[in-house]
Parts: sequence; structure tokens; C-alpha cells
Amino acid sequence: MRIGLTTGMYYSVMETEEALSYIGRFGVPCCEVFFETFSEYSTAFARELVSRLNGIEPVSMHTRTQHFETDLLGSSKRQRADGIDNFARALDAGAELGVKLYVYHGPMQIRGERKPIEKWRGALEYAAEMAAKRGIQLCWENVSWCALSDPERVEEAAEVCPRLGFVMDVKQAMQTRRDPLEYVKAMGKRLRHVHVLDKDEQGRPVLPGRGVYDFRRLADTLREMDYGGDVILEPYNELTRDEDALRSSLDYLRDIFE
Repeated sequence: MRIGLTTGMYYSVMETEEALSYIGRFGVPCCEVFFETFSEYSTAFARELVSRLNGIEPVSMHTRTQHFETDLLGSSKRQRADGIDNFARALDAGAELGVKLYVYHGPMQIRGERKPIEKWRGALEYAAEMAAKRGIQLCWENVSWCALSDPERVEEAAEVCPRLGFVMDVKQAMQTRRDPLEYVKAMGKRLRHVHVLDKDEQGRPVLPGRGVYDFRRLADTLREMDYGGDVILEPYNELTRDEDALRSSLDYLRDIFE
């Protein structure tokens, strides 16, 4: 398992292409690219990103959830059409960049609502097919405030859309007070990507190696299931300012997962 970084760690501090160039200083072999805004959903912009890779493999892409992901599942025909158009442009950029995974948040889960995922079967299948035609797999990530919030919802989504892959986010699992390994079990062989961050005893986000989560247990479980994907460190911006601490965390993760 390789340890990588996301360009999203510098969102609001650097433009996407600058962040992609900058993370090269940490010696990571792979990365997730976070597309920050609509104007970046173009093949021309993706070619600019390719020129900034410097040997780093872009394995996944992420977009701002509010842009169109909810529109893909919208109840209005025109809304869905706009969502599909924006998604297509984002996927074209991702294909030009060479990513293989699209990290999908999906709709927010507002005021505890729990809409059946079956309701979105057709839209999810269509979105997954759009991605597949470009050599990209649509991978739904567990997010505490979105529809795929708990392991039971993962199992529901897996049943509804067989094309889906999954992303397991450790910090998001911890926010629901569920064991991240419950999500790993629910995702099973369709787990394609892992995002990691830790929390301290007060529940504050911290870099792996400085918190309470047992990453060795996660690594052992992933090996037992022959997980073939990468592990992406996804720190919030305030955790990137001490670069020595960030490098130490990367070394900590390499020692455990690689």
C-alpha cells in the first residue's frame, strides 16, 4: 500500500496546480487531486496539472460536493441535466489527468433524513456508466453528514449499484462514533481507496501518529483482505503548517502500511 497526499490540503491557500507542484516536496508516489471550482473542469486545465505532476501518480479526483453531485440525483429533469453536464466535464478533466477513481460524497443528509438509496438507483447507475466510459470508477465515500453515513448505508448502496466502488474515510467514520473497520467490512472487495486522519482524546483532528486511532489494526485488516489500493493522508489546512510534523506523520504511515 502506498501513502499519498491530497491537493485539497491546501484548498484556499494555493490554487490546485500550485498545490500539486508543492506536495512533490514530501516525496509521495501518488495523490488525490481536488478540483476546486467549475473553471477547472476542462481538459485544458487537466493538461496544466499533468505538467505539474513530476512523477507523482494521480490516482483519484475529488470535486466540491456542492457543485453538482446532488443535482445528479435531483427531482427536476433540468437540474439532473445540469448535473450530468458538469459531471461530464469534471470526468473529462479527470480522464485527461489520468485518474482511475472519482471520490463521490453524494447528497447531504439533512435533519436526520434517511432517504432510501433505491430511489437513486437509475441516477447512480447512469453516473457510474459515465465514469466507466472514461476509464474511471465512481467510488462513494462514507461521510458523516451525507447519505452514506454508516455501514448499513454502504451495504444498501452496494446492493443498489453493482458498479460502485467505495472509499473509506477514517475521520468521517470516527465522527459517527462507529469503528472504521465496520465500514471496511461493509465495503469488502469493492473498497478502492482509503483516506486517513486522526483525532485526539478531545475529538480534535490531528495528524496520524498524534491521536488515538489504531492504524496498525486497520493496516492488518486491509492486508488480510488483499486490499490493492492506496492510502491518502487528508489533513485539514491548519495541520499542514508544521511541515516537519507532516513529514513525521507520513513516515509513521509508511512504517505501518507499506
